[in-house]
Amino acid sequence: MKTARARRTPNWKHWLKNPGVCQQSLRYFEGQAQIRRLNAQQAEADVLGHMKKAFHNLRLANQIFDSNQKNQLQVSHSGENYYDWVITVSYYSMYQACLSALAAVRKSGENHSATVCALVYHYVRKRKQLNEQYLLSLDRIQALADQDVQKLVEKRFQREKASYDTGYTTQVGLAQTALSEAREFVLKVRETLEDALGKDFMKGV
Repeated sequence: MKTARARRTPNWKHWLKNPGVCQQSLRYFEGQAQIRRLNAQQAEADVLGHMKKAFHNLRLANQIFDSNQKNQLQVSHSGENYYDWVITVSYYSMYQACLSALAAVRKSGENHSATVCALVYHYVRKRKQLNEQYLLSLDRIQALADQDVQKLVEKRFQREKASYDTGYTTQVGLAQTALSEAREFVLKVRETLEDALGKDFMKGV
């Protein structure tokens, strides 16, 4: 007797490749209230609010990274650092930028998958303002943020996500990559929103 194969949940690669799958997933997320419609007033407030939060998180990630570099953070044991938090905060910076972009089309995302699906639908498929490079960055930084960076280093589980160096150098490299890609992602989303909504609207961010 054959066992049924487990159904794979579509991700951004599937949504990029197949418009029907993307639309089907979006309808599912809307049906589950994981993507909601915003009224015009709330949408306007959320565009600016989420983008401000994105830059707020970027500044914090920068400060943590710089303080790590200068040994200005208090640690309890030799070799301890906070590069894992640089990666985590960098991811949340990117996620807030995603929420800002969705608010511009009067949508709100309740979790990562729903938000990314709506982002692909509205900004990759319909408007063609974002491309695979940015989705790849978002996916990579999210995967790193979900892992214990110390364990990644110990297990040499780097592959395409980082270099094959171990120890402190790898942690610095991972954090630097996350910070750089987060900055590029957030700036790209801000630029996209400036084009759509006008520089005057976005000048407060």
